[in-house]
Amino acid sequence: MSAMSEMPTLPFAQPWWLVVGLLIPVMAMIFYRKFDKRRDADLAKMAHPRFLPRLFRGDSTQRRWLKRGLWLGMVFLLFAALARPQWGEEYREVKRRGIDLLFALDTSHSMLADDLSPNRLDRARMGILDFIDRLEGDRVGLIPFAGSAYALCPLTLDYDAFRESLQVVNTQMIPHQGTDLASAIREAERMFRQNQNNQRILVLITDGEDLQGDVLEAAKKAHEQGMIIHTVGVGDATGSTIPIQYQNGRRDVMRDAKGEVVRTRLDETTLKKIAEISQGLYVPLGRGAEGLNAIYREKLLLMPKTDMSQRMEKIPLERFAWPLALAILLWLVEFFLPKRKLPSAPAAWMMCGVFLLVRSPLQSAETTEISYNRGTEAYRRGEFSDAASTLRDALRTPDLSLQQRTYYNLGNALYRLGQASLEKEPKQTIQQWQQSIKAYDDALALREGDEDARYNRDLVKKKLEQLQQQQPQDQDEDQKSQDQKNEEQQQKEQQDSGEKDKENKQGSEEKKDEQGEEKSGQESSEKKESEASQTSAQKEEDQNKPGQQAEAREMTAQEAQQLLESLRHEEQRVIPMPQRRDGKTDNTTKGKTW
Repeated sequence: MSAMSEMPTLPFAQPWWLVVGLLIPVMAMIFYRKFDKRRDADLAKMAHPRFLPRLFRGDSTQRRWLKRGLWLGMVFLLFAALARPQWGEEYREVKRRGIDLLFALDTSHSMLADDLSPNRLDRARMGILDFIDRLEGDRVGLIPFAGSAYALCPLTLDYDAFRESLQVVNTQMIPHQGTDLASAIREAERMFRQNQNNQRILVLITDGEDLQGDVLEAAKKAHEQGMIIHTVGVGDATGSTIPIQYQNGRRDVMRDAKGEVVRTRLDETTLKKIAEISQGLYVPLGRGAEGLNAIYREKLLLMPKTDMSQRMEKIPLERFAWPLALAILLWLVEFFLPKRKLPSAPAAWMMCGVFLLVRSPLQSAETTEISYNRGTEAYRRGEFSDAASTLRDALRTPDLSLQQRTYYNLGNALYRLGQASLEKEPKQTIQQWQQSIKAYDDALALREGDEDARYNRDLVKKKLEQLQQQQPQDQDEDQKSQDQKNEEQQQKEQQDSGEKDKENKQGSEEKKDEQGEEKSGQESSEKKESEASQTSAQKEEDQNKPGQQAEAREMTAQEAQQLLESLRHEEQRVIPMPQRRDGKTDNTTKGKTW
């Protein structure tokens, strides 16, 4: 047990990097687990499980995890290098640039006043500690004072020793009570006299109630020796009581000989005069030690610094190169270690074929998902026509859940599309809303519990019924006009077909005319014959109309002349019947019996 306790440990300058280096591999392991499960599921879709060992004959799970382990180990070692491991020590002469800074802290009973929390002395102590954390290469010292002053901590670069001295300061360490500011200035002058080359700064922290009266003369003399005094006022100018606690535990406030309560007040006037004489700065301490921060920013940061060599320091040796070199070695091993053996040629061709077979449906599924997303985004932008078109493309997906959502969004898009044309094209609105209702019905067929689709469908149905009730009169008029147009079109088609038949008949008869017949006579007779046939056809049509009877009237002279000419023309075109071999007359022409 004692041997284990004596084993050397490897310290780290920034050990929190080790925590980060452990978290990343753990998260990577979780990711690898999920990735392997998804990979196995995809492979199961590509090929039957009994073919997988042959397709992936060169794949090795152990080798794959070995490569992953090497990579994760490399990552951890990189973070271990950032943690700065240290092994061994060496002594170096440390040269610093800085100033000499003395803190004179009032330890009289008035510093126990609680107008600052927890009291004036403790608040000043905490402000000095924060001030020290900002210094680099500046020697510091501590002078507590009350009725007299002495050097508790000489000028040093050992900030830890200074902090320990500051923690033991209290109001009981100086028996001679009172507040002698001049004694603190003279003690600081004595300590500075031992170091002639450095800047001399005294920070005087007190409530300012000087009971001796010769502080201004001491400040003037110190400034002539090169000292700068910054004063910090602690407390409230309105005054505060001084709490005390007796040995029996009873608490009270400090009283004078007459039994009256003693109130201590901040004397800012005296402190300002001291700072003015020595070309320093006066600041109130404040509840958060803002005064000391102001002195650091406005004075100390702007002062020139002097080279100085104080002592030999023991410095630990950095060993970050050890884990860094090991990380590089693991990376090289992982890089050159193959994950699997190369598959044989038949297996490679089989894998390519399976990939090509599966690639098409996978791309189709991705395309439908993209169409669904684009359609939904177009609907949100108010582009309902594009949304409806794109969502219809997304309906080709084999995913029933995606189909159901697509039908629902398509119903919404069609409703909005019909709503946009309600005032200008109510018929188009009716068609769009009917398609919207059908889309909602399809969505409910895929998932009956979709209350949103059911509510939207009922709402669109109600609006569609209201719109259709406003349209019956217009629909009847449109229907009548449509019927009338159909009837006129039908009559026109019948008339055109009759004229075409007559023209064909006339053409066939013209071929049978004699060759010597003049063309002008033929055209004249055809025109007359056409007019006569149109007149007779019109008469027959008028007689055949329901509910109408042909009126009996006499033929006009013009009509009679046209009929006579037509008959004469027919007589001229009569072809003599040919004689058969048996002597009988053949009364057929082109196979037709007359």
